[in-house]
Amino acid sequence: MNREYNLIEVVRTLLKWKWHIASITIIGAVAAVLVSLFVMKPYYQSFALVYPTNQSAADRSALFSLEGNTSNGESSYYGTKHDANRILTIANSSLLINYVIKEYDLVNHYENQDKKYKNSDTYEEFMKNYAVYKTDKDAIRINLIDTDKKLAATIVNDIVATIEYETSKPIKANKEKLSKSFSEKLLDKQADLEVKSKVLTQLKANTTAYNLAYDEYEILKDEYKELKKLNEQYEIAAAQEMPGIQIIENAYPAERKIKPVRSKIVVASTLIIFFFACLAALLIEEIKYIKEQL
Repeated sequence: MNREYNLIEVVRTLLKWKWHIASITIIGAVAAVLVSLFVMKPYYQSFALVYPTNQSAADRSALFSLEGNTSNGESSYYGTKHDANRILTIANSSLLINYVIKEYDLVNHYENQDKKYKNSDTYEEFMKNYAVYKTDKDAIRINLIDTDKKLAATIVNDIVATIEYETSKPIKANKEKLSKSFSEKLLDKQADLEVKSKVLTQLKANTTAYNLAYDEYEILKDEYKELKKLNEQYEIAAAQEMPGIQIIENAYPAERKIKPVRSKIVVASTLIIFFFACLAALLIEEIKYIKEQL
């Protein structure tokens, strides 16, 4: 004889097993509370906001040119998308990530010291908690989640400082190199000028040789003045301290955790346990019925 298994039969079965279901659900809820309180670690989020700067705004051409860097004749302080992409590249580079892992001993912090692939596991875990991206306002957000809120803020601020150094370092080095090159050219031109001056003193005035030497001296003198002017401009440009990024907001230790949300975990766990307890009761009754029919 086939058994009619409808909603009434389901309710009847659940009422029969109500105390078992209630007991299992309560025990599961208590277990979920204990796990969420004493096993699951709280995570805190720290972040910094920065804008890329226009490094060329401190170049000699920008400082001493009337044209500037923009169509309206004014240099823009903030950088372009290319400057932003450079920040994103540096922030996500393996060189920077490995520096952070080593500097703050994240292998031990993540408790990976006894694992076979401790360095790789630490790298992967850090990248899961680390994010750098552009906001809808075109700022760069550097975000880190960690169980230690002070450590998270310290790491983010260190990353910001490293990015600032790495973005400005090549520009500054290039300007210093140009300034040094023009200083050396100026010394060479000065030496040539002194030699030509001595030659003039040894020649008789108003002669063809003297006139030729004098014309060469005047040309060298004009070249020296122009080179001196350029050298002064490059020295001024090299002395300009242009930061690679503009820090809008530094990272600080979070006041409250970002995860886990214990109330949601307990509620979700309790509902899941209740569902499986009901399902188990229905399965047990069905198995009993099948055995009776054999």
